[in-house]
Amino acid sequence: MKILSMSTATSDLSVAIRQDGQLTFAKMEKNQRNHSVDLDPLIEEGLKETGLTLKAIDRFAVAIGPGSYTGLRVGLTTAKMLASILGKDLVGVSTLKALALNCAGRNALVVAALDARNQNFFAGAYRGQEAVIEDGHYALGDLLDQIQALPDQEVIFTGSDFTKYADAIKEGLAGKQVTFAEGDDNLLQAGQVALLAEKAAPIDPDQAVPNYLRRTQAEYDWQKKTGQAFEADSAYVEEV
Repeated sequence: MKILSMSTATSDLSVAIRQDGQLTFAKMEKNQRNHSVDLDPLIEEGLKETGLTLKAIDRFAVAIGPGSYTGLRVGLTTAKMLASILGKDLVGVSTLKALALNCAGRNALVVAALDARNQNFFAGAYRGQEAVIEDGHYALGDLLDQIQALPDQEVIFTGSDFTKYADAIKEGLAGKQVTFAEGDDNLLQAGQVALLAEKAAPIDPDQAVPNYLRRTQAEYDWQKKTGQAFEADSAYVEEV
């Protein structure tokens, strides 16, 4: 199987190609915020380097959220378009699950998180590829309470820069061994998205939507202005 994967969920842009279980191309452009311009050239670079064409790709995979609202739309729109036009599989992969995979195999609970500001995080906790705290939008204190209740004695945090919260995290997880991932282990990599996509069930491109995990400010503003209930097609986000 040939998988082309992409991530535009964070400020880092990442594209990878996986062929028959082997990663044959992976490139990341760090701190690039113009994903709508840079994504297509990076895909073309990957195809050229591997000698493939878009028609040769069996499955398109994308980090589906959580993450930057604008970034998620760029990646998912591109993946949906390619899968739909070419009649190929589309797979959406959890941003947090892909992040957690950076630290898999260390015999520890891996907490993958993205800073949602004001001591709130998009976060999930994983043992290997098993989610033991489901992806969600959590206040830091609530997240730590849930982790503390788990039997795991070793906990690794990956994703966001946790250094400014290190004291609060260690205090909230007293009795556990807490470490913080370093370097590229904190970055969302399209190669991990491709790996997870190998065994994932394809989704209908026409029905695929970003997994924001909370409503956008525009939705709240619209409801406040109109007084109308959220539409049914907004059910994929959860108000917290």
